[in-house]
Amino acid sequence: MKKYILVIFLVLISTSMIFSAETLSVLMPIGGGYTIEDQEAIAKEFEKENPNVKIEMEFVGWDNLWNKIVTSIGSGSAPDVMYIASRWIPSLVDMGALTPLDKYISEEKKAMYYDSVWDSVQYKDNYWGVVRAMSTKAFIYNKDLFEKHDVEVPTNWEELLEAAKKLHNPKFDVYGIGMAGKRFVSTVTQFLHYLFANDGAIVDSEGNAIINNENGIEALEFYNTLANYAQPGMLEWKREDLIKLFETGRVAMYIDHYHNAKTAREKGINVGLFPIPKGPKGTQPYSTAIVTDCISISAQTDKKELAVEFLNYMTTFEKQKEWDLKLGFVPPMIKEKDLPEFQTELWQPYIKAIEYGKSQSKGVMDWTGTEQAILDAIQQVLLEQGSAQEALDSTAYIINLLQ
Repeated sequence: MKKYILVIFLVLISTSMIFSAETLSVLMPIGGGYTIEDQEAIAKEFEKENPNVKIEMEFVGWDNLWNKIVTSIGSGSAPDVMYIASRWIPSLVDMGALTPLDKYISEEKKAMYYDSVWDSVQYKDNYWGVVRAMSTKAFIYNKDLFEKHDVEVPTNWEELLEAAKKLHNPKFDVYGIGMAGKRFVSTVTQFLHYLFANDGAIVDSEGNAIINNENGIEALEFYNTLANYAQPGMLEWKREDLIKLFETGRVAMYIDHYHNAKTAREKGINVGLFPIPKGPKGTQPYSTAIVTDCISISAQTDKKELAVEFLNYMTTFEKQKEWDLKLGFVPPMIKEKDLPEFQTELWQPYIKAIEYGKSQSKGVMDWTGTEQAILDAIQQVLLEQGSAQEALDSTAYIINLLQ
C-alpha cells in the first residue's frame, strides 16, 4: 500500500511541476537558413537546464515577420522574446514595443562584440537587442579575367573604375562589374557600401538627413558612372541574382557575401576577393554596410528576467559559434575571428571589413520609408531623370519628414 501511495505522490509532484512551469513565448523567423529544427533544439536544451520553464516557439517566414510583430503588439499579445531585423528597432522603440537592455548587458557581454555591432542595435542612447546574425560584404572577382586583362586589385574608386573599364567587353558578353538597380531592398545596401566608403551617412548623430551632402552626391554619381560598365538591363537585376552572371564568367567582379564566393569557387571560377575600397572623401581604407538581426525583449512581457536569461543562453560564445559556422554568417563576436574555420582566404575579407564597417540603419527612425526614398533616388539617376544632387535632395527631404 505504501508503495502505491509513493507512486501516486510522485505522479502528483511531477504533474504539479508541469502545470507550474513558467512559459516563455518566443517568436522566431524561418527561411534564409533558419530552420524550425535548429531553433527548437536550443529551446529543448534550455528547458533541460531549466526544468521549470517551458519555451513556446512560434515560427513565421521573414516576409511576414514584421506584420506579425506589429499585429501582436497592437493586440497586447506580443511574445516575450522576438527575433527581429535590427533596422526595425527605431520604429518598434517609438511604438513602445521593446525593453531597453542596457542594465541587463554586463561589461563582459559588451566586450564580446565589436563596437560597430553594438551600433546596429543602439537607438536613443540605449541598446534594444543582442545581435545573433550579421553580414558584411566584399568584392568577389574573377582572377582569370583580371590576369587576362592585366588588372590589379583596386584600392580606391579611381582604380575600381579603371578596372571596370578594362574588364568590360560586351562584344563577348563579358561585363566589367555586376550591379544592382532593381527596386529591391538589397539595392539600397549595394549603394550604401559606396556611401559609407566615401565617409557618408544617411543621417547625422542628431537624426538629420545628410545623405545629400558632398559625400553622398559623389557616391551616387560614382554608382551611376560604374553602371556604364555593368550588365545590360541593370534596373532588372537585384544583388541576389548577380551570382548567375558571375559563375558563368560573364561578370568580372561585384559585391556579394561569403556564400556566393564559395559557391562560385565550387563551380570552377577562380575566385578572388578584395574589400570595398574607399572613395575620394573616405577616411578609412575600405568599408562595408553592416547588416544585423538581433534578439529583443518585448515591453509587454512580465517575465523580463527569464527573457534575459534565455536571450543570454542563445547568445553564449558556444551557441554563437555553432550558429555562425553552421549557417555561414559573419561572426559578430570578436573571439570568433580566431577560430580555425574563419582563417580561409574566402572568410578573411568579410571579417576584416567589420573594423571599418558602419551600421546600415543607425539613427534611421523609419527604415521602410527611408529605404523607398533611397531607391527612388538611385533609379531616378540611373534613368537619367535627374541629377544626383536633385535626387538626394528629395530623398533627404523625405527622410527628415520621417524622422
